[in-house]
Amino acid sequence: MRPRYGYGFFSVDSSGEFRQKILFFYWDPDKELYQSISDPSRKQRELEDMRSNMQFFVDSEKILINRKEVRARVVHVDVGFLASARRPYVEFLIIFKGALSRGVNVYENYYEKEVAEYSYKVMWVFPEGAKITRAVLGVPFQVSNDRTLIFTVKKGMETPGYELIEFLIP
Repeated sequence: MRPRYGYGFFSVDSSGEFRQKILFFYWDPDKELYQSISDPSRKQRELEDMRSNMQFFVDSEKILINRKEVRARVVHVDVGFLASARRPYVEFLIIFKGALSRGVNVYENYYEKEVAEYSYKVMWVFPEGAKITRAVLGVPFQVSNDRTLIFTVKKGMETPGYELIEFLIP
């Protein structure tokens, strides 16, 4: 099973809850994942192993909201297939919460640098009325409607190991 593409949709609400829905798309010519989850009891074990593995990676990151460290939790994992047992995807939902305030707020994430094995796209959406004022992502990005930030990492690019998004809440 080889990773082919990733997509992340990250949303922040005015209470300070950050939700990260991440999808990983794979090519699985031998249908290994399909076979491993065909039995319901094996599926539960497989999903729990995936959740545990993702939690390990999430725990290796340092996430700060307004300079205070927060802990992210993997709260959901599921598996599906795109038109074929050879094209599985894995879906994760990760949640963390930080104290936001009126004025400037800062999200920071420290993680291990790596060379991307596959291309992926990320979209951040901040609360209504918020305005993204600065971002340091190590890759080009665009901001639309003041509160939506989008970037793409191409296969083979080195990730910087640090992200910062600064946003204003009126």
